[in-house]
Amino acid sequence: MMPVALDAPFDDPDWFFEPWWPGTSALAWVTDFQARFQIEHLADPSAAFPELAEMGADFAHDQLIVEGTLLVLDDEGRPDAELLRRRLAEPGTRVGTPAFVASDLLYDLGASLLSLPFEERRTRLGGVLTDTERTVVSRGLRGEGSTLAEAVASMGLAEISARLLAARYRPGVRDDNWLRLPVFEAPIAPTRPLLALLQRLPL
Repeated sequence: MMPVALDAPFDDPDWFFEPWWPGTSALAWVTDFQARFQIEHLADPSAAFPELAEMGADFAHDQLIVEGTLLVLDDEGRPDAELLRRRLAEPGTRVGTPAFVASDLLYDLGASLLSLPFEERRTRLGGVLTDTERTVVSRGLRGEGSTLAEAVASMGLAEISARLLAARYRPGVRDDNWLRLPVFEAPIAPTRPLLALLQRLPL
């Protein structure tokens, strides 16, 4: 499933907003508690991320398909697009620290969840994955796209994601129930509400 680009953030209680991380969108298959990945054009980037092969052990269940974002972090723990590019271009390179941000659960114990609403799939994802140093469930806000946009802009991120909570998952199509929204605000000094937001959102 692919997102539709929209012009600007918005607020709506029927939507869930998350940062759009500077990584590459990926599907993770967890079989026998071992993980393998697929990115765009059906490519398998597993050779570039050998450290994540054991990621399957972070899940409480097996036989999963999880949608998320592959990242490479710099020495300060920040996502670095150039380190990611080097990893993908030269799979033998071990620069940076790989990580996976999980955002959707598509199969659980071998059973399809595609017809369930995103809100239920996300709840189930939180029930099967406990955050580790290499694997986390994406954080976000329900209904508060403008607030999240302000927060990620102050962190130097350029986009956010919006997903309709009631929507089912439609593989292989570009669906307007999933949106990719640019953040236009220039970075600003954190205000008290923003600090409170960041405490709720361990970005």
